[in-house]
Amino acid sequence: MKERREQAEKERLESQLRKYQPEFVKNFHFEFEEDLDGDPAVWVWVIVGDGEAETDNFPERYGTTRSWISTALSETHIQRWPYIRFRAESEVDPITLQVL
Repeated sequence: MKERREQAEKERLESQLRKYQPEFVKNFHFEFEEDLDGDPAVWVWVIVGDGEAETDNFPERYGTTRSWISTALSETHIQRWPYIRFRAESEVDPITLQVL
């Protein structure tokens, strides 16, 4: 039962994230886990273009990303704390989206 509910949450979240994905986000990957305190969390790896993190407006884009993810969690009624990590396209496998 818990696994089915979690799978439904993942599908809702992915759909919501894809619907409002910022243009600078090339792709993303997320996993549901518990944080160190045992609280529900979602780890989101945001894939951006190579060199994106070195641009002058990256701090603003970090804020945009946090808002995008928080809004998606809120609108899908998923109560998990978001942990966000950025990765350049060259750092991830294009098929699995896992870090190389």
